[in-house]
Amino acid sequence: MTYVYSVNALCVEDDTEEFRFINSLPEDPVEEKNILAFLAGADMYIMGRVLYEEFAKHFQDKTASDHPFAPIYAATDKVVFSRTLASAQWERTSLNRGDIVDEVMKLKREGDGYIIVTGRSGITRSLLHHDLIDEFRITMFPMLMGKGTRMFAPIAVGDFKPLELVSCQSGRNGVVVLHYRRCR
Repeated sequence: MTYVYSVNALCVEDDTEEFRFINSLPEDPVEEKNILAFLAGADMYIMGRVLYEEFAKHFQDKTASDHPFAPIYAATDKVVFSRTLASAQWERTSLNRGDIVDEVMKLKREGDGYIIVTGRSGITRSLLHHDLIDEFRITMFPMLMGKGTRMFAPIAVGDFKPLELVSCQSGRNGVVVLHYRRCR
């Protein structure tokens, strides 16, 4: 699970002042290399309809020269959980209309690599609440926000879930990537 956050743990929305600030930060080649390696190593991405539509709009039929993530997303299986999406045209994408908790438990049992849950959706909150997320990669940007969606709200977290720090990488641009593993 990967998230983009302000220092006070609010999700960053697209096309906002905060998002533009993030895009204005100097690039960090080391961090970009780490992100690309992490994304490329996933066996699957799972997401909801809204994020799927945003990703498809930005990355479908694009090349690495358009965006470095585009060929990675194109080459990786994607499962979209939606009861309303009629079809998914992006390559290597399947629709799943089942119960998110049951279906993700099944995907985890059947797979041998890692699955990335992307987004700030109810899907992610449901997986968090049902303790189906094994690792967290949280990208924190050097800013505070006065409004936004709190991913780790008490209702989303549910019961106490201790974590152990796997790594903490700080970039030259003030961005910090925290990698935690769920203590079981």
